[in-house]
Amino acid sequence: MTVKWNGVNLLKTIAENEKSATRLYKAIAAEARIGEKFFEQLAEDEERHEKIYNALLAKFEKEIEIEIEQSEAEYIDLLIESNSLFDEELIEKARKVFTKSQIFDIAEKAERDAVLFVTELQKLYPDLAKEEMAIILNEEKKHLKKILERKRESQPMFGRGM
Repeated sequence: MTVKWNGVNLLKTIAENEKSATRLYKAIAAEARIGEKFFEQLAEDEERHEKIYNALLAKFEKEIEIEIEQSEAEYIDLLIESNSLFDEELIEKARKVFTKSQIFDIAEKAERDAVLFVTELQKLYPDLAKEEMAIILNEEKKHLKKILERKRESQPMFGRGM
C-alpha cells in the first residue's frame, strides 16, 4: 500500500546533522591533539552542506510530498525519529576527555549517518538537486574513508585484520 509522505523532516534532519557535525568538528579541531587541519576541513565541508540543505528546504518545502510504500515511509520515519545529534555535553567530552579512538568512533558515526541519509534522500527524490547531492554524497564517503583510515592508523597493530 502506498501513502503520501513529505520529506521536509528528512531534509531538516540532514541539515541538523550537518550543523551538529560542524560544531563537533570545530570543537575537536580547537583542541589540536588529533589533527587540527583535518577536522577544520571536515567542519567547513559540513557547514557548506548544511547551507545547501537549508536552501533546498526553503525552495522545495511545499513541493516535496511524494507517494511511497508504507513500509518505506515507516522506515524513513524511524531513521529520523532515532537520529541523535551531538549535544553540548558530548562535544565538551570530545574536547576534554575522549581518546583519539573515541573521537574517531563519533566522527565515523556522523559520516555513516550522513551517507545513509543522503542515499535515502537521493532514492526518494532522484531529481532533487541531482548534481549537488552527488557531490555531497561523494564528499561524505571521502570523509568516512579518511576517518576510517585515521582510526586504523591510530590503533595498535595487534589484533587488526582478524
